[in-house]
Amino acid sequence: MDIPKLLFNLREEASCPVCQDILKDPRYLSCLHSFCLHCLINWHRASGGQVDLSCPKCQGRSRVPATGDLKDLPTSFFLSGFIDALAIKESDKTQVTCGNCDRKSSKTSYCFECCKFYCDECLIGHNIMRGYKDHRVLAVKEFKEKDYEVVVKRPVFCPRKGHEKEELKFFCKICPEYSICQTCVILHHAGHNVTLIQEEAEAQKIELADLIQTPKKTLKAKMKMVTQIDKDYAQLVQRSEGMLRDVDVFVDNLMKRLQEERQNIRASVENETKKSLESLTTKKAAIQQEMKEIESALEKAEKLLIQSTDAEVVQLKKPLQTILERVGQLEPVDPESLFELVFMENKKILKTINHRGIGLLKFCSATDASESVAEGKGLCEGTVGREAQFILTTGNASTRQCYNKNDNVTVDLRDEQGQGCLITFLVNDNKDGTYKISYFPSFEGKFNLSVKVNGQHIRGSPFSVFINFFNVKPVLSFGKQGSNDGMFICPRGLAINSRDEIAVTSNHKVQIFDCKGNFLRSFGRQGSDKGQFQYPKGIVFTKDGNIYIADCGNHRIQTFNEEGRYVSMFGGKGSLDSQLKNPWGLSLDSSGNIIVSDRGNKFIKLFSPDGKYLTKVGGPSSLSDPVHCVQSDDYLIVSDFGDYRIKVCTWEGDYHYQFGTRGTGNGHFNLPCFLSVTKSGHVLVCDRYNHRVQVFELNGKFVTKFGKEGSNFGEFKYPVSAALLSNGQIVVSDNGNHRIQIFDKP
Repeated sequence: MDIPKLLFNLREEASCPVCQDILKDPRYLSCLHSFCLHCLINWHRASGGQVDLSCPKCQGRSRVPATGDLKDLPTSFFLSGFIDALAIKESDKTQVTCGNCDRKSSKTSYCFECCKFYCDECLIGHNIMRGYKDHRVLAVKEFKEKDYEVVVKRPVFCPRKGHEKEELKFFCKICPEYSICQTCVILHHAGHNVTLIQEEAEAQKIELADLIQTPKKTLKAKMKMVTQIDKDYAQLVQRSEGMLRDVDVFVDNLMKRLQEERQNIRASVENETKKSLESLTTKKAAIQQEMKEIESALEKAEKLLIQSTDAEVVQLKKPLQTILERVGQLEPVDPESLFELVFMENKKILKTINHRGIGLLKFCSATDASESVAEGKGLCEGTVGREAQFILTTGNASTRQCYNKNDNVTVDLRDEQGQGCLITFLVNDNKDGTYKISYFPSFEGKFNLSVKVNGQHIRGSPFSVFINFFNVKPVLSFGKQGSNDGMFICPRGLAINSRDEIAVTSNHKVQIFDCKGNFLRSFGRQGSDKGQFQYPKGIVFTKDGNIYIADCGNHRIQTFNEEGRYVSMFGGKGSLDSQLKNPWGLSLDSSGNIIVSDRGNKFIKLFSPDGKYLTKVGGPSSLSDPVHCVQSDDYLIVSDFGDYRIKVCTWEGDYHYQFGTRGTGNGHFNLPCFLSVTKSGHVLVCDRYNHRVQVFELNGKFVTKFGKEGSNFGEFKYPVSAALLSNGQIVVSDNGNHRIQIFDKP
């Protein structure tokens, strides 16, 4: 047994999947999942008390005991050992209950023969008992790894009343459901074929070893298939990256050449312009000199006319006349002789790019309508959001032709019953050989898309297409099970900051990644001091970069700066307004206040950024098990984990509506967890035990869903939370698969 690994995961192993607390009186079902007895009783009662009991975790069916009392379900003995081991492990933080007087004490010892804890006072009484003198007793603070193993593998005692001190040492082959003690052999199984349980276990181990060979071979084959898929995936990514590099190189070279051409033309323009400007400057100087001569001549003439005597006028007229005649003969500059520079575009290049692009990934072999294609997702799925689109292309790389507005294009969309709908189409202004067929969807499902050009079907028309309002596809997965940086053990909370950095709570710490899944940094470790965590859940970034974390096991909210340095905390275990009990989800309201899902107290509470209590809504009368709350406009959207519903209310406590019910159909939930609201106004709900994310309009109308149970790319196992990147991609914490997945919405 790997004791260090067991001790690391001990709280997870000893926690009830329903109440998330340490198991109390653990019982297991036929699917081998274990739960608190009182959780199973409540679960069975809520399901109508049927003969069969549905497993809260896997939905497997188990028969209710013939007595009708769930107390007769098998006791999970090994988990009882885990619970005691956990109490010993955490004894330095919490007090241990004495198995004799039920008092809690930090000074406790464990008797390996009695399988009980004893406080110091009761231990004295235990040790003076003659029958207990050979019992091994050890103080819990002195436990070593080997001692934990003894506790976990401790003897199993008979559950029958009055036989509690009798170890189960025999197995009745007549009553194969029973492991029995010595007293049971005498009183209840007299004459039966009874063997030592150790011998029977060895025989059954051999049988089980044979039984698991077939599943092992199947698993090995599937692992081989997954390995091959991973290789194909990596090869496809590699090819795609190579193709992208080729495109980048080609475009870079093209742009470089265009830049060179631009610089050459600019240099020519500047050179020719400089010459023209110099010529104009010279011409201007000459004209200005002529202007001076004319002005001088005119000035002399005016003086002669005004100031001179008649004798001077007569005497100077002839030379002045000569000057005026000379300057009068200076010709004006002809505008037509000015230099004019014009840029003549190479329209052939622009036309080629507009019509053919810079390259093609796929093309047809002819140019008529029958060889045109409608491009959707594999010619079978329309990519739709607010507007659905199909692209109709024509031609091939060398003879690509484009349709024009004079072409008669008809588009018809009909469902399997022949019911049709109107579709409008658009022709791009640049006539690049494409039609964008657009319509406003008010429906979804399987349809037949018929496209004709000038009365002739395009190739493959009509197409079988599936219309989905909110179609998503997986694009990235990162993380795997483990405790090192970049690895997860059941990741829970998610938050994304303005730089698209993804923060994840897991492993008693917070890890931060970039949007490509590359590990950046982490902070925190297990503990109860400042900056330490016990099972952190919800997490949220503020606009200024601070980080708030719901430290669930320590019943508080801690604040850190964006580098991960501790800032402050608020809360603390209790039922006062300012206190918390097992807080889960966190979010921000429109004013930057902190919305806390106080799960243990069944309230949604509002705190200021500095931790001051402001108000609350809910309570046991209206909320069963609130795990998360987000605000949209003036409304609060609450995920009620225990009531299998999403509830919408205001801070004044006015409940407007709710949606969802327990089940597996569209709009039904099996323990809904964290929420997120998209920019388009859709509500994402992590439907944890249905292993999917469901999408709703704000009024509760079901839109779509994505994901299913599994560990393949795009599948989930107990998804807990979802968040949105700035580009609209959806990030989901895949809790049971110990990873984070990112989905793209076309």
